Amino acid sequence: MARLGRSQPIPVTNVGRLTYWQAATDLPSFSLGWEFPSLQVVSPSVTIPLGSFALGWEFPRVSLPVGLPAFSLEWEFPAIVAVVPTNPGDNLTGADGQIEWNGTVWGPGTPFTVQEITGWRSLPQLDNLNVQRPSRHGAWPARRLAQQRVVTIRLQPNSIGNETEIDDLLSQLDQVTGVLEDETEWPLVIKGFGDAQLAFGAIVDRDVAMDDLYSVGAPTVSVMIVCADPRRYSLSRSGVDLLLDEEIVVSNAGNVATHPIVRIPGPVVDPTLTNLTLDRVLQFSITLDDSEQMVIDTDVGTVTVGSDSQMRTLTGVSVPVTEWVLARGTNTLKYSANSGGDSPAVCLYRDSWL
Repeated sequence: MARLGRSQPIPVTNVGRLTYWQAATDLPSFSLGWEFPSLQVVSPSVTIPLGSFALGWEFPRVSLPVGLPAFSLEWEFPAIVAVVPTNPGDNLTGADGQIEWNGTVWGPGTPFTVQEITGWRSLPQLDNLNVQRPSRHGAWPARRLAQQRVVTIRLQPNSIGNETEIDDLLSQLDQVTGVLEDETEWPLVIKGFGDAQLAFGAIVDRDVAMDDLYSVGAPTVSVMIVCADPRRYSLSRSGVDLLLDEEIVVSNAGNVATHPIVRIPGPVVDPTLTNLTLDRVLQFSITLDDSEQMVIDTDVGTVTVGSDSQMRTLTGVSVPVTEWVLARGTNTLKYSANSGGDSPAVCLYRDSWL
């Protein structure tokens, strides 16, 4: 061993062989202070795209037998009610001398005997529109226009044998001969020995005599009806199809001109109606599509499509709407248009008399 400097070696002392002993020692309960970290397991999210596919499984057919005894349904359907409008004259039985006033019948077969009718077959008073000539005898001839028709009906309610019922009959008469709140006119139908005829009017007077006849149950009652339109009309209304560009003959069996209603369906462009007999034209500058219909009421002088007035479409070659009439006898009518008009126009009218 090398020496460093003057150092002396350390003397070695022999103390003999090392010895050891085994011993058991009791220890008290104890706990370890070790702390283990929390264990986390992370599973990755994996998405595997799959294409459309169909399963080949076939499910068994399901059969469910159900046994039911005979049974009946308790449903009850409501009764079907069809309401048919009543036309003038529908309530007449056909007996001669009957009168129908707005659905109420007087005359044969009723408690009201018709004693007399005046003003029905009479010619109403005429307004003479002649103009006096200023430099010679006479006057310039002009049209004569009828005034309103005044019809007086004398009735006799009959409760002879039970006089106390007379007031019930008179009350019935009161109900149907009252005064309306507006200008509405009701249908008046009178049947003589021929066909029944129709007019429209309003009650302006009712006179009941409470005399000795009243005391026995048979008073006399006078009812006055004024018809603003003095013409009497046929009960049935005629309808004629007016084919495009064809001359159609229409007959008015009465003795005075009548005002028709004409319906023109679309599609049509600039429809024209011509009465060749009277040389009177109604021409309209309008286009109607296939869902529209023009209605021309020559009596009241209106032209409508739906609820809209189309009077503005009347062209300058036209006569006033109220002047497009059917003269008594035969009339040749023609329906034309610039295009369309495959569906015919329809002319509706009644024969009329003065």
